[in-house]
Amino acid sequence: MSYVGFVGRNLLRNPLRLALTLLAGAVGVTAFIFLSTVVDLFYSKARAAQVDRLIVRNKVSFTQPLPLSYAARIAALPGVTAVTHEEYFGGTLGDTRKDFFANFSVDPQTFLEVFPEFVAPPQQLAAFRGDPCGALVGETLARRFGWKPGDRVTLKGQFYPGDWTFNVRGIYTGAHPGVNTAALMFGYRCINESDRLAPSLKDKAGIYAVRVDDPARSAEVAAAIDHLFDNSPFPTKTESEKSFQLGFVAMTSAIVTAVKGVSSVVLLIILLVIGNTLAMGVRERTRDLATLRALGFRPRTVVALVMAESAVIGLCSAALGVTAAPVLVRLFAKLIAARLGTLPEHLTRGHTLWVSALAAVAVSLLAGVGPALRAVRLPVAEGLRKVA
Repeated sequence: MSYVGFVGRNLLRNPLRLALTLLAGAVGVTAFIFLSTVVDLFYSKARAAQVDRLIVRNKVSFTQPLPLSYAARIAALPGVTAVTHEEYFGGTLGDTRKDFFANFSVDPQTFLEVFPEFVAPPQQLAAFRGDPCGALVGETLARRFGWKPGDRVTLKGQFYPGDWTFNVRGIYTGAHPGVNTAALMFGYRCINESDRLAPSLKDKAGIYAVRVDDPARSAEVAAAIDHLFDNSPFPTKTESEKSFQLGFVAMTSAIVTAVKGVSSVVLLIILLVIGNTLAMGVRERTRDLATLRALGFRPRTVVALVMAESAVIGLCSAALGVTAAPVLVRLFAKLIAARLGTLPEHLTRGHTLWVSALAAVAVSLLAGVGPALRAVRLPVAEGLRKVA
């Protein structure tokens, strides 16, 4: 009998126990992938940040606005190739947040110059730019509500009281996977030129996004922007897009840390489950292993056989978990979409799946170390006297 056959026969000695162990391992891998995906969601915008983009916000807080007049002054600085502005609107379709989705007011003329990852057909883009209350809707969001160009969408403002109606002028897609296509953006003039807007909020922007010609000069350009408005009533803080997004993650650091802690506990559970199964298997085969030693098999061969069993359990658990996790994550995303809004389509990253599978195999191998050492340390004579 070959070594492969020997390992297979040992694993199938107790099929029910093996099946339950694989199931427990697969559940652990699935839980680990699920939790890792949650952590990935917190960092998704930071990962998508571009090195040639800067974010300019109010130095006091990003919730405080900046004058629209800053755009022209920032654009005139050396190294700046494009400037746009946007502001979170936070509108909802109804009185509740059941149909919540992200929505922003933007400058239609410049927004896609700074954020080229949002792609819209030229004709629809021209219509969006020509309509003060025109809106671009992501393809995922449009599919969710059945919206198409020409439809009218009314949102209830959370920060701007009242109902605001926008004309869907185009459907945008992402230039690459991972771009958020579940948002709505509309022209800032629709609100800024409205009589309902308080005078104190007119001609204001939430943040500015700036593209620079050379990422190596980003720090120099950021310093120049902040220096330009140092003595103004609205001083600025300019930082890289990644730093800006990580600032949001820092606000929820307690949640992220807790999720990471639970992920570690899941790996520990996998370790204990597989380790227990292997220990039971080695204990039941004490006489068989002692017989192998008596026949001349070296201790390292016995260790290799036990570790091979451990690796097979880890690989099978990882395969089952990696197959099931993306499906479960998508189902969960659909369930919470009503409360948190539509999530990006590509939630589970390939990197997460690979890392989870490797972690499962590594933990399985670690779980096999103890039983393997016990198998070779047992005296041959004592093992042969052992009755299973």
